[in-house]
Amino acid sequence: MNKRLIFAFEQMKKVTSLRQIRRLPKWVVLKGKSDIMPDVLFPEMGFGYEWNETTWTPIRHTGKVLICENVTIHSGANIVRGTADDDFTIIGSGTKIDYGVHVAHNVKIGRNCLIITGSIIGGSVTIGNNCYLGIGCMIKNKVKIGNNVKIGMGAVVLKDIPDNETWVGNPAKKLIK
Repeated sequence: MNKRLIFAFEQMKKVTSLRQIRRLPKWVVLKGKSDIMPDVLFPEMGFGYEWNETTWTPIRHTGKVLICENVTIHSGANIVRGTADDDFTIIGSGTKIDYGVHVAHNVKIGRNCLIITGSIIGGSVTIGNNCYLGIGCMIKNKVKIGNNVKIGMGAVVLKDIPDNETWVGNPAKKLIK
């Protein structure tokens, strides 16, 4: 094999994914090899407003998105950057995000989570490691989800969930076995 071809193969190994040839926005930081499908949205401006006594004023989003290693994000997912310069939206190692998931600003997702289509994660939510978020679940902003938590399909989570629990329903409640 010629040197040019060998060099090209070495460079391709460093690329996040062969599908990921497009340029990511400058606020997206990759920490290792991950698979980001085409048409994942990383909007410059998130949905954040402050009331200034007469009108809603938009909050500029100047933070970053940190994607750790071995993450998969499918097309149509929407991952919003952090609000301030030193704020991050973080997707932990090994996490898999399905089509059509919305991850708002400043969200912290732990390692090895599985987030299924239609899930909506509000701003500043913290999700622990090894969590499962079922189809179309919704998590209110600033909620903390523990490790090894399962959230059922269509659940509406309005309050913090401790480690090792399963929550279902609207509003979501602990599933008693």
